[in-house]
Amino acid sequence: MKREFNKEKFKLAAFDLDGTILTKSFITEVTKAAITRLAESGLRTIVATGRHLFTLPPAVLDIPSFQIAIGSNGSMIGNIRSQELYNFDGFDVETALNFARWLPTITNSFHISFQDGSGYLMKENLERLLDLQPNEAEREKSAREYRRVYTVLDDLEHVEHTMKPVAKFGFRMAKESDMPAAVRMVRENFGFEAAVTDYQTIEVTKCGVTKASGLIHVCEHYGMTPENVIVFGDSGNDVLAMRVAGYAVAMGNAAPDVKAAADEVTASIHDDGVAMAINRLFDL
Repeated sequence: MKREFNKEKFKLAAFDLDGTILTKSFITEVTKAAITRLAESGLRTIVATGRHLFTLPPAVLDIPSFQIAIGSNGSMIGNIRSQELYNFDGFDVETALNFARWLPTITNSFHISFQDGSGYLMKENLERLLDLQPNEAEREKSAREYRRVYTVLDDLEHVEHTMKPVAKFGFRMAKESDMPAAVRMVRENFGFEAAVTDYQTIEVTKCGVTKASGLIHVCEHYGMTPENVIVFGDSGNDVLAMRVAGYAVAMGNAAPDVKAAADEVTASIHDDGVAMAINRLFDL
């Protein structure tokens, strides 16, 4: 997909967080400044993330133009400052319980994100996440952050009695070779959306609920079309939004299928790729 860029048609820019502008809850000053200049030039700027809307790190709120966000891969749309939820399209309790009972048949490494911002994180999943940290200090910092949002569980006994409406599920497979079969099972057995993200993670939302569907909702609210949107992303949950938008920029650190879905590839997040693309495309 290689469309020509015409900056005059764009009215909104949608930014993924992790791997695109956010790393370890940090956004560089260069990237913050570029997004702010873009907003000051007249474009609306929104967040489009797999994270829950109302548990975003402070660095995201440091960008003044970020108000509206698509969260949990499209199941939530709201205001990250007032914490008003405008739209929720997640799993009801019965459906969520049914899927949660199935998950342990393929993995014990998963998490459940509730509509209200809380969630459950299986102990095995927490350990895998902490093992990704480069040192003990980062491990302890990450543990605090995960425990701030999630209740860590050893099994599902507690879940059976306390399930709430769910925004998104996420689970990890031990082997990369097991990923395609797991995605297929989710789609064929349940009819849900399944997007492959980082660290062999599969994120699950209701059928038809993606960042693309969220983007369409936002465009309808603002009286524009997805053709008026430029999307920045790096992961599998960004691909459908890239396809419906008017233009898409993939990060240099993006997965191959994400790069293939984009109109251009910028530098990696570690080189402020978003800022580089904004400055060049919009002459800022």
